[in-house]
Amino acid sequence: MALFLVTGDGTTYQSQGALTANYPYVLFGGSVTSISNPQCTGGITYYGLDNSLVDVYRLNCYQDITISPTYHDWEQFCDGVRKDMRQLQSYSSTMTLTQDVVDLKMLRLFMSQPSINYEQDLSCNIESLLISELCMDEVPILFEHHYTNCDSDETEYLGILGFNATLSLGDITIDPNEGYSAELTVNISYSQTYGAYLALMRKDSVVLV
Repeated sequence: MALFLVTGDGTTYQSQGALTANYPYVLFGGSVTSISNPQCTGGITYYGLDNSLVDVYRLNCYQDITISPTYHDWEQFCDGVRKDMRQLQSYSSTMTLTQDVVDLKMLRLFMSQPSINYEQDLSCNIESLLISELCMDEVPILFEHHYTNCDSDETEYLGILGFNATLSLGDITIDPNEGYSAELTVNISYSQTYGAYLALMRKDSVVLV
């Protein structure tokens, strides 16, 4: 199925594996770009990924995704009255990757490794990855969920884009029944450029008033 929130004339690299039905696509890399919908005349701005200068990478297999906020809580007193205050600090998500973990090109990016530590020989299907240190680089990350609506023949979608995300791979599990899996932690921080943590976007044939 075509992606709506990824543009550009570059490459969107798809890791090897099988996409689980009805689960969102998870894409990261590239640069943040604004996208206009030709069907609309209003001033709504969508945000997506542009793969023109930097490749975009798309996951295939994973399990449940929850994007959770982190708050800083404190108390404030005014005229002897206490008020409970709360400030948003970040968002985070931990995904369980399944067979994607055997894709070493993806693993190199999750570990933020220099490309010199990854080698591949396509002629004999051999690849090698050395993990030496952790470099906390920030990349945009996009969750694009396609679905169908019984009232429309068009493809509807929901998009969630995190402007600044750091990716880190945790425990790697080798299970005789389920194969390889690993925990991927995503930490989304505030973007000074866009003045936000996340951008939520929706295209649906149903009118919400």
